[in-house]
Amino acid sequence: MPPATWASKEQTLWLREQLPTYVEFAKEGQYTQFWPILNGGWFGKYPEHAVLFPDIPEDLLSPEQVSAVEEAKTARKVQLQTWYRWRTNGSKKNRSLKKTSTVFDNALQPKRCAKTEAEIYSKMYYDECIKPLVVAEAEAGNVATSGKRVALGRKFSKELLEDESEDVK
Repeated sequence: MPPATWASKEQTLWLREQLPTYVEFAKEGQYTQFWPILNGGWFGKYPEHAVLFPDIPEDLLSPEQVSAVEEAKTARKVQLQTWYRWRTNGSKKNRSLKKTSTVFDNALQPKRCAKTEAEIYSKMYYDECIKPLVVAEAEAGNVATSGKRVALGRKFSKELLEDESEDVK
């Protein structure tokens, strides 16, 4: 589920209606001309004092309240700029065109390294030689976690491989 948005559905619809105008100004790099138009429209339609102090008319606000409204307006302007920039970010466009391989190509490529002699030995002789030693250690209470059990299996695998004849190696 997407995160909650700060704008209501009505506000989001209004912002989207202004998006083509933003794109036109963005093509020319004239953002400084767009922001006053957007801010005037936004604060005319959705005044910040109505959000912060809904029961008090704007002309009856105290100096502290006016200061709070100005701070909220500044924060909202940044929020509006961020909203537009996120929706028109050019770096996200054509990302898929830059890829040289597809997801399927990556899935077909083997992503494993060569196994060591001890790993091959463990795979071949685990049930016969290594498992009884690990089980005995577990019964003795020396193995508390599955990670320690795996570590013991590796340790026994290396030790037993060293003791094996050259034919097995």
